[in-house]
Amino acid sequence: MHLTWFEKGQSFYGAGDYEKAVEAYTEAIDMDPKNALVYNKRGLAYAKLCNFDQAIKDFDSATELDPKDATAYYNRGNAYYIGLDNYQQAIKDYSKAIALYPRHGASYYNRGNAYRKLGAYQQAIRDYGKAIALNPRHGASYYNRGITFRKLGAYQQAIRDFDRAIELNPENAAPYQGRGYTYADLGNARQAIRDLTISAKSGNKETPDYLYPDGIEW
Repeated sequence: MHLTWFEKGQSFYGAGDYEKAVEAYTEAIDMDPKNALVYNKRGLAYAKLCNFDQAIKDFDSATELDPKDATAYYNRGNAYYIGLDNYQQAIKDYSKAIALYPRHGASYYNRGNAYRKLGAYQQAIRDYGKAIALNPRHGASYYNRGITFRKLGAYQQAIRDFDRAIELNPENAAPYQGRGYTYADLGNARQAIRDLTISAKSGNKETPDYLYPDGIEW
């Protein structure tokens, strides 16, 4: 069966061979330089290779060719967030994605993370809440909102969120750690030790900063 260059790129990307995916997408772009989707896909492949500057250039091209494609703004936001620690620009892109697709929970979640990085905790809490409303079983939203409530000194609200994150994924050590620190803040040493022991036994050495899985969306 004859495959187009785009189809080859998709096949290489799915197999985790991102360098060959870039080469195939490039051939596809040479044949059809006005195809926004191919730029978007090549940008994702570049991001997988941690070439975030080139990824952003491709997402720029995708948004210029198709200004109504929410995924290109979302993917560019991820590149700014993950690759360049440019949280302000990431927020702008997530906001554009949300304006085009208001039911995209990942955009709210990632924007919440970016707001939290900037210390804009109330905005972060609002975005985590919107992500939870769209996907009530997304444990990372509860976890990161719990972290944010703790930073604001809202310890009981933090504990409720850590409880829910643990309920959704009891094998994940991070919410135990977050809840343990919160109990320590409240002076409940017994419960703090219990939770931190569970976290340590699971090999957790630091609190991760989750992004929405694969498609953060790569």
